[in-house]
Amino acid sequence: MPRRSFDPARPVLTLALVFGVATLPLYAQRPDQAAALPQPTTLPSFVQRLAGTESSSHIQYTRLILKGTLHAAAKGAPDPPAPDPAPVLIAQCSLRPNGKYLFEIFTTFGGPAELNFYPPWKPTGPNDLFAPTTRKAAITMDFLGYTHVKPFRRQWEIPAEAPSLYHYNSPGAGSSNMEEVSYFLRYLMSLPTLRLTLDNRASEFLTTPLLADIRNEPLCHAAGI
Repeated sequence: MPRRSFDPARPVLTLALVFGVATLPLYAQRPDQAAALPQPTTLPSFVQRLAGTESSSHIQYTRLILKGTLHAAAKGAPDPPAPDPAPVLIAQCSLRPNGKYLFEIFTTFGGPAELNFYPPWKPTGPNDLFAPTTRKAAITMDFLGYTHVKPFRRQWEIPAEAPSLYHYNSPGAGSSNMEEVSYFLRYLMSLPTLRLTLDNRASEFLTTPLLADIRNEPLCHAAGI
């Protein structure tokens, strides 16, 4: 049997193939992931609607996404350049398999943001006793209109699953808030411009079209409007 000659390029090629496979980006292993996510549609109000059923939790959800504008927080200060994407206010309505409806609010101050629904945390092993701690931020909520009401300074959290968003932190063990976010919708019905201020940034949203879409959304029972 003839001896096979040694090819010095063969080990190099083999190593290149091994390391090439090992260093493939994670998203290359799931090419169908982006295609499986629902895509938003634009309603006549120009509010974007994103709806579906999350596969792992079987939660039905609708996200209504309203664009806003960014301003300087200090009165009389020049506004910063308009960010791209613009700030968004997200009203999220969901129905869990146990029949419970939830209403939640998320926001950004501009820039890229994760708009897709993510399921609530659940333990994946015997040592997962508590949900991960989230970073908190105090955001001032102003309701602007024909009259003046005192601003509300409330706690929002930065979700670990979507760190580009701020989420109104619902009352509970890990929250300093006393009111559900749906409580503030009564103010928006009379004073429809919502101004959210964090540090030196202020996002403003004209919420009239968003409120109308919330009323028409079957999953938004928990909003109470």
